Amino acid sequence: MRASPWYYVSIVLLVLVVIAALILAGAFLLAVRGVLPPFIIAFIIAWLLDPLLVRLQKHKVPRIVAVAGVYIVFLAFFVLGILFIVPIVVKQAQDLARDIPHQYARFQDFLTAFMQKHQSLLERLQLPTTLQEAFSRYSSRIAPITRSAIQALSHWLLENLSKAVWLILIPLSAFYFLNDMERIRSKSVLIVPKRYRARVTEIASRVGQVFSSYVRGLIIVCLLYSIGTTVILAAIGLKYGIILGLLAGVLYAVPYVGAITITLLVFLVGLATYPQGAFAHAVFAGLLMVVLNQTFDLVITPRILGKSVGLHPVLGLMALVAGGQLFGIVGMILAVPVVASIQEVVFEFFPELKVKENKKRKSHENSKKQG
Repeated sequence: MRASPWYYVSIVLLVLVVIAALILAGAFLLAVRGVLPPFIIAFIIAWLLDPLLVRLQKHKVPRIVAVAGVYIVFLAFFVLGILFIVPIVVKQAQDLARDIPHQYARFQDFLTAFMQKHQSLLERLQLPTTLQEAFSRYSSRIAPITRSAIQALSHWLLENLSKAVWLILIPLSAFYFLNDMERIRSKSVLIVPKRYRARVTEIASRVGQVFSSYVRGLIIVCLLYSIGTTVILAAIGLKYGIILGLLAGVLYAVPYVGAITITLLVFLVGLATYPQGAFAHAVFAGLLMVVLNQTFDLVITPRILGKSVGLHPVLGLMALVAGGQLFGIVGMILAVPVVASIQEVVFEFFPELKVKENKKRKSHENSKKQG
């Protein structure tokens, strides 16, 4: 039977209403974007902690008891971190601010000695042979960069001082999200038409599993890397070890770039702070960081992250470069799990691709065992 014109009109009107609703929702989110970050962070925390609740519920623990237990443990670590780590970081930051003029003078002495020792090489390369010559040649380029960096740092500090209230909002919101996560998950599926609901739920579950397992594994790896860096720097007596250790944990989340950056930072800090034989000590500190990076990249990180994403290495590198090009550091961090999630959706609609991939993986594992 031929459909009436009103049927097509109603379809068009429905599409227009959905588009209008999406535009209004986007405009609303854009208007309140400054308020959303603490609640987004709280939701992510609750989402990452939710699998613990599921495991506890499988052991017949009531949900409210499981929520209370998980939340108390999380809150205890949160408070202990603020009470013990923050004062140490503040003290080391004060020491760093006090030591900067002295370290700058030491760095100038090192550069002067280096230029004097390699004066003939610098002349052949047509480079400055003294600091004064270098400053006169490059001051017009360095001054604007320095000024912009100082302004950006000042703006960042002033902007983040107003976010102290997040220390209250995030734990409190995380508790409510954690308590209602099961309800949020069940209600969010209702927006999908009933005939597609089962398949969409299956895809969402697999994508969520890939994404959450990667993020949880990455957090554990970054924490271990931060602890390892702090211990190594404390063992060799390098100053500002806690600050560098925390920074190392954050930077390690950015594949390849983070590890190289923290190694260079450790070398430069060692160069500026060691009293005698600075260059040899700084090189030794840098080599220790290289060893730590190789240990994590080859042993610890693969064991913890495992096959959580199941991406081909080349595809992972392409995702990394594309994410960095489009969205900067955040894009580099999230590129791999996002592409892995897209891969899961593709496998759902083209299951024969997954079968071929599984056969390749099994044959590769069998050849390794035989070898």
